[in-house]
Amino acid sequence: MNMSEEKKQDVLILSLGGELMGGDDARPFQERIYEAIREGNVQLVVDMQDVKWMNSSGLGILMAGLTTLRGSGGDLRLSRVPDRVRRPIEITKLDQVLRLFTSVEDALMSYEGE
Repeated sequence: MNMSEEKKQDVLILSLGGELMGGDDARPFQERIYEAIREGNVQLVVDMQDVKWMNSSGLGILMAGLTTLRGSGGDLRLSRVPDRVRRPIEITKLDQVLRLFTSVEDALMSYEGE
């Protein structure tokens, strides 16, 4: 898995690519969420456009990030989630917990007024 980041409107955008499968490969993503909280960045958008596959461990990582951020007064929003990645989210009904957006811009706008 690879990751890049940028910040817009006080929201940290993490763009992921490759496979979100858990284990050592996902550790930088997990650590970046904790680091963001320490820096005071509790509003995150995870751009999933380049994620090729996600297993249940990857889904668990997203949920752990969401729980951690919400516990710190923030939130995690997903954008541009490919169908092959969206399906496990919908099958597990986690689309009722995770907020999914068709674009990074829509995800950013969802934070306005919060």
